[in-house]
Amino acid sequence: MAFTVQAANMALDLMDSHDFYQSTPRQGPLAEQFTTIVNSPPNPIRVSQKRAVRIALLLFGDMNSLENRSILATFRKRMRELNIDYRLDTYMDGFESNGDLTSYFKMADAQPDYIIMTKLGSVQRRFLERFLRAGKPKIILYDFASPLTHWMNHPPLMYVGFDQKKATTMLASYLERQLPAETKISALVLPTGYLGHMRCDLFLDEMAKYNRHISRIRAVSDDKRSAFEAAQILLKENPADFIFSCSQNISEGVVAALQAEGFDTQIQTNAWGLSLSGIADLESRKIKASVLFMKDDLSIAIAEAIKLDLEGKNMPTLYVANSMLVPAELDSESLRLMVQQAHHYSVELWQE
Repeated sequence: MAFTVQAANMALDLMDSHDFYQSTPRQGPLAEQFTTIVNSPPNPIRVSQKRAVRIALLLFGDMNSLENRSILATFRKRMRELNIDYRLDTYMDGFESNGDLTSYFKMADAQPDYIIMTKLGSVQRRFLERFLRAGKPKIILYDFASPLTHWMNHPPLMYVGFDQKKATTMLASYLERQLPAETKISALVLPTGYLGHMRCDLFLDEMAKYNRHISRIRAVSDDKRSAFEAAQILLKENPADFIFSCSQNISEGVVAALQAEGFDTQIQTNAWGLSLSGIADLESRKIKASVLFMKDDLSIAIAEAIKLDLEGKNMPTLYVANSMLVPAELDSESLRLMVQQAHHYSVELWQE
Protein backbone atom coordinates (compact mmCIF):
# COMPACT_ATOMS: atom_id res chain seq x y z
CA MET A 1 0.00 0.00 0.00
CA ALA A 2 2.82 2.39 0.93
CA PHE A 3 4.52 1.73 -2.43
CA THR A 4 1.27 2.47 -4.29
CA VAL A 5 0.82 5.77 -2.46
CA GLN A 6 4.46 6.69 -3.12
CA ALA A 7 4.07 5.87 -6.84
CA ALA A 8 0.88 7.93 -7.03
CA ASN A 9 2.56 10.90 -5.31
CA MET A 10 5.51 10.70 -7.68
CA ALA A 11 3.19 10.51 -10.70
CA LEU A 12 1.34 13.63 -9.55
CA ASP A 13 4.60 15.51 -8.97
CA LEU A 14 6.19 14.81 -12.39
CA MET A 15 5.60 16.78 -15.58
CA ASP A 16 6.46 15.48 -19.02
CA SER A 17 8.23 17.80 -21.46
CA HIS A 18 5.00 18.67 -23.30
CA ASP A 19 3.27 19.84 -20.09
CA PHE A 20 6.39 21.70 -18.95
CA TYR A 21 6.78 23.67 -22.20
CA GLN A 22 3.04 24.47 -22.19
CA SER A 23 3.19 25.83 -18.64
CA THR A 24 6.39 27.84 -19.35
CA PRO A 25 6.12 29.00 -23.00
CA ARG A 26 9.42 30.91 -23.04
CA GLN A 27 11.28 27.65 -22.33
CA GLY A 28 10.50 26.14 -25.76
CA PRO A 29 12.66 28.51 -27.86
CA LEU A 30 15.50 28.33 -25.28
CA ALA A 31 15.40 24.52 -25.50
CA GLU A 32 15.59 24.66 -29.31
CA GLN A 33 18.61 26.98 -29.18
CA PHE A 34 20.29 24.77 -26.61
CA THR A 35 19.70 21.61 -28.69
CA THR A 36 21.48 23.35 -31.59
CA ILE A 37 24.43 24.11 -29.28
CA VAL A 38 24.66 20.46 -28.11
CA ASN A 39 24.56 19.22 -31.72
CA SER A 40 27.15 21.75 -32.97
CA PRO A 41 30.96 21.69 -32.76
CA PRO A 42 32.19 23.09 -29.41
CA ASN A 43 32.69 26.84 -29.01
CA PRO A 44 35.32 27.65 -26.34
CA ILE A 45 34.18 29.76 -23.35
CA ARG A 46 34.30 33.54 -23.90
CA VAL A 47 34.79 34.80 -20.35
CA SER A 48 37.99 34.65 -18.34
CA GLN A 49 37.74 32.57 -15.18
CA LYS A 50 39.21 33.85 -11.94
CA ARG A 51 39.52 30.28 -10.63
CA ALA A 52 38.75 26.70 -11.55
CA VAL A 53 35.05 25.93 -11.27
CA ARG A 54 34.41 23.09 -8.78
CA ILE A 55 32.09 20.31 -9.90
CA ALA A 56 30.80 17.37 -7.83
CA LEU A 57 29.50 14.35 -9.74
CA LEU A 58 27.58 11.61 -7.93
CA LEU A 59 27.62 8.27 -9.75
CA PHE A 60 25.69 5.12 -8.83
CA GLY A 61 26.43 1.40 -8.90
CA ASP A 62 29.85 0.30 -10.10
CA MET A 63 32.42 3.04 -10.71
CA ASN A 64 33.91 0.99 -13.56
CA SER A 65 30.64 0.23 -15.34
CA LEU A 66 30.55 1.12 -19.01
CA GLU A 67 27.80 3.66 -18.33
CA ASN A 68 29.78 5.52 -15.64
CA ARG A 69 33.05 5.48 -17.60
CA SER A 70 31.17 6.80 -20.62
CA ILE A 71 29.61 9.69 -18.65
CA LEU A 72 33.06 10.71 -17.35
CA ALA A 73 34.90 10.35 -20.66
CA THR A 74 32.33 12.38 -22.63
CA PHE A 75 32.00 15.12 -20.01
CA ARG A 76 35.77 15.56 -19.67
CA LYS A 77 36.25 15.65 -23.43
CA ARG A 78 33.60 18.35 -23.97
CA MET A 79 34.88 20.44 -21.02
CA ARG A 80 38.38 20.27 -22.52
CA GLU A 81 37.05 21.36 -25.92
CA LEU A 82 35.19 24.26 -24.27
CA ASN A 83 38.44 25.29 -22.59
CA ILE A 84 36.78 25.48 -19.16
CA ASP A 85 39.09 25.50 -16.14
CA TYR A 86 37.49 23.08 -13.68
CA ARG A 87 38.07 20.59 -10.90
CA LEU A 88 35.92 17.46 -10.90
CA ASP A 89 35.34 15.43 -7.74
CA THR A 90 33.57 12.12 -8.24
CA TYR A 91 31.51 10.47 -5.50
CA MET A 92 29.94 7.01 -5.48
CA ASP A 93 26.69 5.58 -4.17
CA GLY A 94 27.26 1.84 -4.57
CA PHE A 95 24.87 -1.08 -4.96
CA GLU A 96 25.03 -2.09 -1.30
CA SER A 97 25.16 1.36 0.33
CA ASN A 98 22.17 0.48 2.59
CA GLY A 99 21.53 4.03 3.66
CA ASP A 100 25.22 4.96 3.81
CA LEU A 101 25.16 8.74 3.25
CA THR A 102 28.93 9.32 3.57
CA SER A 103 29.27 10.43 -0.07
CA TYR A 104 26.46 12.97 0.39
CA PHE A 105 28.02 14.49 3.52
CA LYS A 106 31.45 14.70 1.83
CA MET A 107 29.92 16.37 -1.21
CA ALA A 108 28.06 18.95 0.90
CA ASP A 109 31.21 19.69 2.96
CA ALA A 110 33.25 20.27 -0.22
CA GLN A 111 30.92 23.18 -1.19
CA PRO A 112 31.21 22.75 -4.97
CA ASP A 113 29.84 25.27 -7.48
CA TYR A 114 27.82 22.57 -9.26
CA ILE A 115 26.40 19.20 -8.22
CA ILE A 116 25.60 16.73 -11.01
CA MET A 117 23.25 13.99 -9.77
CA THR A 118 22.94 10.93 -12.04
CA LYS A 119 19.89 9.44 -10.30
CA LEU A 120 16.96 10.98 -8.47
CA GLY A 121 15.12 9.03 -5.79
CA SER A 122 13.67 10.09 -2.43
CA VAL A 123 17.13 10.24 -0.74
CA GLN A 124 18.56 12.45 -3.49
CA ARG A 125 15.48 14.68 -3.51
CA ARG A 126 15.76 15.38 0.22
CA PHE A 127 19.51 15.98 -0.08
CA LEU A 128 19.14 18.46 -2.96
CA GLU A 129 16.17 20.48 -1.70
CA ARG A 130 18.12 22.68 0.71
CA PHE A 131 20.59 23.58 -2.06
CA LEU A 132 17.75 24.41 -4.45
CA ARG A 133 16.21 26.74 -1.87
CA ALA A 134 19.59 28.38 -1.13
CA GLY A 135 20.44 28.67 -4.85
CA LYS A 136 23.91 27.16 -4.42
CA PRO A 137 25.55 24.92 -5.31
CA LYS A 138 23.71 24.79 -8.63
CA ILE A 139 22.14 21.45 -9.46
CA ILE A 140 22.08 19.54 -12.76
CA LEU A 141 20.03 16.34 -12.96
CA TYR A 142 21.40 13.76 -15.41
CA ASP A 143 19.06 11.31 -17.19
CA PHE A 144 15.98 12.85 -15.58
CA ALA A 145 13.75 14.83 -17.95
CA SER A 146 10.52 15.08 -15.93
CA PRO A 147 10.47 18.41 -14.04
CA LEU A 148 8.99 18.22 -10.55
CA THR A 149 6.00 20.51 -9.93
CA HIS A 150 7.18 20.71 -6.31
CA TRP A 151 10.39 22.39 -7.54
CA MET A 152 8.87 24.86 -10.02
CA ASN A 153 9.65 27.87 -7.78
CA HIS A 154 13.27 26.85 -7.18
CA PRO A 155 14.23 24.58 -10.09
CA PRO A 156 17.64 23.01 -10.70
CA LEU A 157 19.93 24.71 -13.21
CA MET A 158 18.93 22.05 -15.72
CA TYR A 159 17.22 18.68 -16.12
CA VAL A 160 18.86 16.68 -18.92
CA GLY A 161 17.41 13.37 -20.07
CA PHE A 162 15.09 11.54 -22.43
CA ASP A 163 11.37 11.49 -23.01
CA GLN A 164 10.76 8.09 -21.38
CA LYS A 165 7.03 8.34 -22.11
CA LYS A 166 7.67 8.75 -25.84
CA ALA A 167 10.28 5.96 -25.87
CA THR A 168 7.97 3.54 -24.03
CA THR A 169 4.88 4.24 -26.16
CA MET A 170 7.07 3.86 -29.27
CA LEU A 171 8.25 0.43 -28.06
CA ALA A 172 4.74 -0.68 -27.03
CA SER A 173 3.30 0.38 -30.40
CA TYR A 174 6.03 -1.54 -32.27
CA LEU A 175 5.45 -4.71 -30.21
CA GLU A 176 1.69 -4.46 -30.71
CA ARG A 177 2.24 -4.42 -34.49
CA GLN A 178 4.90 -7.16 -34.50
CA LEU A 179 3.78 -9.73 -31.92
CA PRO A 180 1.01 -12.15 -33.01
CA ALA A 181 -2.27 -11.83 -31.10
CA GLU A 182 -1.75 -15.15 -29.26
CA THR A 183 1.72 -14.17 -27.94
CA LYS A 184 2.15 -14.91 -24.21
CA ILE A 185 3.76 -11.88 -22.54
CA SER A 186 5.42 -11.69 -19.11
CA ALA A 187 7.03 -8.62 -17.57
CA LEU A 188 9.94 -7.89 -15.24
CA VAL A 189 9.36 -4.42 -13.81
CA LEU A 190 11.16 -2.08 -11.42
CA PRO A 191 9.91 -1.20 -7.93
CA THR A 192 8.45 2.24 -7.27
CA GLY A 193 10.59 5.08 -8.63
CA TYR A 194 11.17 7.28 -11.65
CA LEU A 195 11.69 4.56 -14.27
CA GLY A 196 9.22 2.27 -12.53
CA HIS A 197 6.58 4.93 -13.06
CA MET A 198 7.69 6.39 -16.41
CA ARG A 199 8.43 3.09 -18.16
CA CYS A 200 7.03 0.02 -16.41
CA ASP A 201 3.62 1.39 -15.41
CA LEU A 202 3.19 3.11 -18.77
CA PHE A 203 4.11 -0.04 -20.73
CA LEU A 204 1.55 -2.10 -18.78
CA ASP A 205 -1.08 0.61 -19.40
CA GLU A 206 -0.28 0.63 -23.14
CA MET A 207 -0.58 -3.17 -23.35
CA ALA A 208 -3.95 -3.00 -21.57
CA LYS A 209 -5.05 -0.38 -24.12
CA TYR A 210 -4.16 -2.85 -26.88
CA ASN A 211 -6.06 -5.62 -25.02
CA ARG A 212 -2.80 -7.51 -24.54
CA HIS A 213 -2.84 -9.74 -21.46
CA ILE A 214 0.34 -9.87 -19.35
CA SER A 215 0.42 -13.36 -17.85
CA ARG A 216 3.05 -12.76 -15.15
CA ILE A 217 4.48 -9.55 -13.67
CA ARG A 218 7.42 -9.64 -11.26
CA ALA A 219 9.14 -6.63 -9.65
CA VAL A 220 12.93 -6.89 -9.48
CA SER A 221 15.73 -4.54 -8.45
CA ASP A 222 17.62 -2.83 -11.24
CA ASP A 223 20.54 -5.22 -11.58
CA LYS A 224 21.45 -8.08 -13.90
CA ARG A 225 21.66 -10.81 -11.23
CA SER A 226 18.18 -10.14 -9.79
CA ALA A 227 16.73 -10.12 -13.31
CA PHE A 228 18.61 -13.32 -14.20
CA GLU A 229 17.17 -15.15 -11.18
CA ALA A 230 13.63 -13.80 -11.73
CA ALA A 231 13.75 -14.70 -15.44
CA GLN A 232 14.87 -18.27 -14.60
CA ILE A 233 11.83 -18.66 -12.32
CA LEU A 234 9.52 -17.26 -15.05
CA LEU A 235 10.99 -19.61 -17.65
CA LYS A 236 10.54 -22.66 -15.40
CA GLU A 237 7.08 -21.81 -14.08
CA ASN A 238 5.35 -20.20 -17.00
CA PRO A 239 7.37 -19.86 -20.24
CA ALA A 240 6.22 -16.83 -22.21
CA ASP A 241 6.93 -15.96 -25.84
CA PHE A 242 8.05 -12.46 -24.90
CA ILE A 243 9.42 -11.10 -21.60
CA PHE A 244 9.21 -7.31 -21.22
CA SER A 245 12.35 -5.87 -19.59
CA CYS A 246 11.87 -2.49 -17.91
CA SER A 247 15.57 -1.50 -17.88
CA GLN A 248 18.84 -2.36 -19.61
CA ASN A 249 20.14 -4.25 -16.55
CA ILE A 250 16.97 -6.33 -16.50
CA SER A 251 17.28 -6.98 -20.24
CA GLU A 252 20.85 -8.26 -19.82
CA GLY A 253 19.70 -10.55 -17.00
CA VAL A 254 16.86 -11.94 -19.13
CA VAL A 255 19.18 -12.59 -22.10
CA ALA A 256 21.66 -14.35 -19.77
CA ALA A 257 18.81 -16.53 -18.43
CA LEU A 258 17.66 -17.42 -21.96
CA GLN A 259 21.22 -18.49 -22.79
CA ALA A 260 21.69 -20.41 -19.53
CA GLU A 261 18.41 -22.28 -19.92
CA GLY A 262 19.23 -23.11 -23.54
CA PHE A 263 16.14 -21.47 -25.01
CA ASP A 264 16.40 -20.77 -28.71
CA THR A 265 15.07 -17.68 -30.48
CA GLN A 266 11.36 -18.32 -29.89
CA ILE A 267 11.51 -16.42 -26.55
CA GLN A 268 12.52 -12.77 -26.84
CA THR A 269 12.88 -9.63 -24.77
CA ASN A 270 13.57 -5.93 -25.42
CA ALA A 271 16.52 -3.67 -24.56
CA TRP A 272 17.12 -0.04 -23.55
CA GLY A 273 20.40 0.83 -25.15
CA LEU A 274 22.88 -0.94 -27.32
CA SER A 275 26.59 -1.61 -27.05
CA LEU A 276 28.49 -3.00 -30.00
CA SER A 277 28.70 -6.34 -28.18
CA GLY A 278 24.92 -6.17 -27.61
CA ILE A 279 24.32 -6.03 -31.36
CA ALA A 280 24.80 -9.80 -31.40
CA ASP A 281 21.64 -10.22 -29.27
CA LEU A 282 19.62 -8.25 -31.80
CA GLU A 283 21.12 -10.22 -34.67
CA SER A 284 20.42 -13.55 -32.92
CA ARG A 285 16.83 -12.30 -32.32
CA LYS A 286 17.02 -12.72 -28.52
CA ILE A 287 16.25 -8.99 -28.52
CA LYS A 288 13.13 -8.12 -30.49
CA ALA A 289 13.79 -4.35 -30.42
CA SER A 290 15.88 -1.85 -28.49
CA VAL A 291 15.35 1.79 -27.63
CA LEU A 292 18.63 3.54 -28.43
CA PHE A 293 19.33 6.68 -26.41
CA MET A 294 21.75 9.37 -27.59
CA LYS A 295 23.57 9.05 -24.26
CA ASP A 296 26.69 11.11 -25.00
CA ASP A 297 24.48 14.13 -25.70
CA LEU A 298 23.54 14.25 -21.99
CA SER A 299 27.15 14.68 -20.84
CA ILE A 300 27.75 17.20 -23.63
CA ALA A 301 24.63 19.10 -22.46
CA ILE A 302 25.96 19.26 -18.88
CA ALA A 303 29.25 20.78 -20.06
CA GLU A 304 27.40 23.29 -22.29
CA ALA A 305 25.03 24.23 -19.44
CA ILE A 306 27.98 25.00 -17.15
CA LYS A 307 29.58 27.09 -19.90
CA LEU A 308 26.39 29.12 -20.51
CA ASP A 309 25.99 29.66 -16.77
CA LEU A 310 29.60 30.88 -16.41
CA GLU A 311 28.99 33.24 -19.35
CA GLY A 312 25.78 34.51 -17.71
CA LYS A 313 23.62 33.55 -20.69
CA ASN A 314 20.03 32.34 -20.82
CA MET A 315 19.45 28.62 -20.94
CA PRO A 316 16.50 26.25 -20.68
CA THR A 317 15.62 24.42 -17.48
CA LEU A 318 14.96 21.23 -19.48
CA TYR A 319 16.94 19.55 -22.26
CA VAL A 320 15.44 16.46 -23.89
CA ALA A 321 17.86 14.37 -25.95
CA ASN A 322 16.88 12.13 -28.83
CA SER A 323 15.99 8.43 -28.75
CA MET A 324 15.01 5.98 -31.48
CA LEU A 325 13.67 2.46 -31.88
CA VAL A 326 16.03 -0.17 -33.30
CA PRO A 327 14.28 -3.31 -34.62
CA ALA A 328 16.10 -6.67 -34.85
CA GLU A 329 15.60 -6.71 -38.63
CA LEU A 330 18.07 -3.85 -39.18
CA ASP A 331 21.27 -4.82 -40.99
CA SER A 332 24.60 -4.99 -39.11
CA GLU A 333 26.17 -1.95 -40.76
CA SER A 334 23.18 0.30 -39.95
CA LEU A 335 23.23 -0.97 -36.34
CA ARG A 336 26.92 -0.14 -35.96
CA LEU A 337 26.40 3.35 -37.39
CA MET A 338 23.54 4.00 -34.96
CA VAL A 339 25.66 2.93 -31.98
CA GLN A 340 28.46 5.23 -33.14
CA GLN A 341 25.96 8.08 -33.42
CA ALA A 342 24.61 7.48 -29.88
CA HIS A 343 28.12 7.29 -28.40
CA HIS A 344 30.00 9.61 -30.73
CA TYR A 345 32.34 10.83 -27.94
CA SER A 346 32.80 7.55 -26.07
CA VAL A 347 32.53 4.99 -28.87
CA GLU A 348 35.95 3.49 -28.08
CA LEU A 349 34.65 2.39 -24.66
CA TRP A 350 31.61 0.70 -26.21
CA GLN A 351 33.78 -1.18 -28.70
CA GLU A 352 35.93 -2.82 -26.01
